[in-house]
Amino acid sequence: MTKQEARERMKQHRKNLSAWEREEKSRCIFKYLMEMEIMQQQKFFFPFVSYGTEVDTIQIIGQVLKEGKMKVAVPRVNREIEGEMDFFVIRSMDALSRGYQGILEPAAQERIEPSEGVMLMPGLAFDRKKNRAGYGGGYYDRYLERYKKETLVTVALAFQFQIVDRIETGCHDIRPDWIVTEQGVF
Repeated sequence: MTKQEARERMKQHRKNLSAWEREEKSRCIFKYLMEMEIMQQQKFFFPFVSYGTEVDTIQIIGQVLKEGKMKVAVPRVNREIEGEMDFFVIRSMDALSRGYQGILEPAAQERIEPSEGVMLMPGLAFDRKKNRAGYGGGYYDRYLERYKKETLVTVALAFQFQIVDRIETGCHDIRPDWIVTEQGVF
């Protein structure tokens, strides 16, 4: 399946989820993520802030902030360098405001380069080899190409229907280390 076909199909599937279904599936994904050993061992957490019909990360971010065991940093699109993003430390959800395309972004100025920790990756579709079709902007692929270290673990969050047999890939596409769905971790 081409990336564009995957994107169109998954956008429609996610759009068709009721609010209740999305909430229930997100709750299961949250549970599986928080039970992962890596979430207990790391000091830094780099989640994306969910938008629209994505797996809800707001409750995940809130829980990690509440526990206080990990420093939390979320992405903000770099307005000076097109196609780039940076991560900024937040200490509460109140530190977020609408930014690029209406997505919640940090207003904070404490920029951090993730060299270790857990980074959540958004995406529209994934295949069984963990290839990923994102939204087409390449933000995470470029970012991880610059900063990915063996001590930074990447985890994609997806609804089970977002997993397909095969997605075409490009030479710059970066796969997550793990994918978490409402059915488990692989």
